Amino acid sequence: MTNTFTYKPIKTFLLVISLCLGICLTGCQNDYQKQLKLMVESLNNECPIPLGAMGHMTKATYNGTTVTFYYLLTGLFDATTFEQNQEQFHQYMLDNYRGNSDESFRQLLNAIVNAKADLDVVFSAEGAKDITLHFTCDELSDNMPSYIGDPETYLQSIIQSTRLQLPLTYSEGMVCTRIELDSAYFTYYFDCDETLFDINEMQYSAEQNHDAVKDMLTASSDPSFVKMMNMLKATQRGLRYLYTGITSGKEAIVTIESEEL
Repeated sequence: MTNTFTYKPIKTFLLVISLCLGICLTGCQNDYQKQLKLMVESLNNECPIPLGAMGHMTKATYNGTTVTFYYLLTGLFDATTFEQNQEQFHQYMLDNYRGNSDESFRQLLNAIVNAKADLDVVFSAEGAKDITLHFTCDELSDNMPSYIGDPETYLQSIIQSTRLQLPLTYSEGMVCTRIELDSAYFTYYFDCDETLFDINEMQYSAEQNHDAVKDMLTASSDPSFVKMMNMLKATQRGLRYLYTGITSGKEAIVTIESEEL
């Protein structure tokens, strides 16, 4: 069988939609609203901002009271799951926004709070009605409590939020069926259609696949993904991808140890 396996870095829906902002910040203004207006205009000029397989951030606006981010989502987006679990997604995104250590994003968030603005995040997907998550200025403030800084709780929040979306079709013939967090690894489990993926070849190429995954992980500049890697290192956990052939039951594993992240 021809080897069709090409590794792509696994990124969860909630981690992708909460970041990838690519903000180009302007100089500081004395007037907070003017400063925020310029920053949002700069962000909007960068749109569309790609979100990988998930879609794009298409627009950013500020009307004097509310900043709005617009996302056009495709691929792994499950509108029904999102709509049914808006409260959980709202909390997860709020904690990621307020816990984001990226300097550019912190400046934008601080500008929103300083201007006493709220934040709306609008998600659109083909065949589904738009879903809007609303974040008040008080919610976004640094003065509000947040658990995002605790590595263990942060990783558990990723597990809980991602499980709401499972199963996820990552690509044709490859479905993420579960994720687990134990004392040693954060593990993604995939079922693979063996007419499209050669498990034997994946086993044979384990070392090559390991090196490719490691290079992709260490080269990533996505603030959310970098934060997740740091949280794994802080808890001395590695990252593991386990692929199972749905016909043979054979497994191929790619493991990145904590010290390699």
